[in-house]
Amino acid sequence: MLTWMQHHKKYLVVTIWISVIAFVGAGVVGWGAYDYNQNRNSSVAIVGNEKISFVEFNLRYNQIYGYYNQISNGALSEENAEKLGLKDIALNSLIEDKLLLNFAKNLGLWANENEVIQELSAAEEFQNVNGIFDKNIYYAILKQNNILSKNYEQILGDRIILNKLNKIFEFPAKENELQMLAASYFMQDALEIAKITFDKKDLAVDENALKQLWEAHKNDFKTQKSYELSSYFIEAKKSNFSQDELRAFYQNENNKFKYKAQDGKILDFELAKEMIIKDLSLEKTKNLANEKFVALRNQKDDFQKDFNISEEDQNYPLELLAKAKNKDILKPIIWQKCENKICKDGFIILRLNQTNPVRVKNFEEARAEVLPMYYSEVAQKALEEKAQKALPTFKGIELEFVDRNSIKDAKKVSDEILNNAEFSFFLSQVFNTDQNSSYVLINDSKAILYRIKKQKLNPNKQDFNQYQTMLESSLKTLKSSEIKQELLEELKKTYKIKIYH
Repeated sequence: MLTWMQHHKKYLVVTIWISVIAFVGAGVVGWGAYDYNQNRNSSVAIVGNEKISFVEFNLRYNQIYGYYNQISNGALSEENAEKLGLKDIALNSLIEDKLLLNFAKNLGLWANENEVIQELSAAEEFQNVNGIFDKNIYYAILKQNNILSKNYEQILGDRIILNKLNKIFEFPAKENELQMLAASYFMQDALEIAKITFDKKDLAVDENALKQLWEAHKNDFKTQKSYELSSYFIEAKKSNFSQDELRAFYQNENNKFKYKAQDGKILDFELAKEMIIKDLSLEKTKNLANEKFVALRNQKDDFQKDFNISEEDQNYPLELLAKAKNKDILKPIIWQKCENKICKDGFIILRLNQTNPVRVKNFEEARAEVLPMYYSEVAQKALEEKAQKALPTFKGIELEFVDRNSIKDAKKVSDEILNNAEFSFFLSQVFNTDQNSSYVLINDSKAILYRIKKQKLNPNKQDFNQYQTMLESSLKTLKSSEIKQELLEELKKTYKIKIYH
């Protein structure tokens, strides 16, 4: 599946619109999943006059991760996300956006406050059960994702400007262009196909070749950024609060919208009682936590525990730690300490003893990670040689006329030969090449040989009429993309790009 996705990424155009950022599933990989040095002013990169913020990068990365996770049926791991280069895809897409944003602003395009308000009001994520924008839901979701409203609204304003710019690239579809696209789109081939396989079990490891491969790709194998910490935990003691105390806390203006059900409705006092007791206990413990912070800072008390964390430990305040200096002590933060299946609420105070930056792994450290790449490359080379040798004389299964969107006939093509996803990928490769006889690498252990036996070029009128709207849309997108890519190449020469990683 990973190999198929890598090809899928290469040959299919994936457009991910972020006009209104969907927070559903935003926690797929967690905020702060990639630090990128958090520059200097918390920017991942600067493009011309536009910064790419840490928040923007994480939003884009999570959205792209979500897309690839969806097409892999929820089976995408962090390791495979790394192999697919999703963080680079996210960064490059943002760089392109910022190049276009610089250009748009130089043209005089901008977004006013009313346009931003309209976009916010239309976002379903921020609407109540009646379909009306609810500012309390809006602020709660932003808070949950550690995003300031001004930052989110800035991102939204930039997207509005880019949407205005995109209209410049919209060109009408001409009849002759439609006919040419239709001929290509509805082209049908009668094929003969055969499967070629290669077993990686028999591969021996050439240590010199393995080390050369590591040398060529060693910057892809790095340690994680880690932090050496000391901590002090202050447990929130639950007192026997009176009903009046609890109710007064519940009705306080700062708390009245805090206790909500999943449907957004405010919980009544009795249903929210356990949460109220917890929050009031924390409130009553806050002064003690601050006193302990001062004592630790003045070295009048000792930390309780020393430990290390990596940037994968999302429970810890990674953004604060990334900005802290060695020996800095962070102010108390609300914390839940869990040991032996028993959890206690309270505050934790952290001291950053040392930051261990990302570094390139040496060969011995990276060897186990390089091996799969080595096996894959050697196997793929052997598979290609085997396919080229078999191509002139192979005999296989004959398929009647198929087009690029044909569905697999399970009676003729079993899953052992090609599953549904592989069959779609195979057809996309056949129809994206001008070779009458060749092969398609499905992965590093399987290839499909093919030979075109017959071909139909002219679409029938019924197909053309049925798909005319889709063809017009595809043609407009194609023309727009071509022009936009040419513009981006020029903009890269105009605006300086500085990446912090």
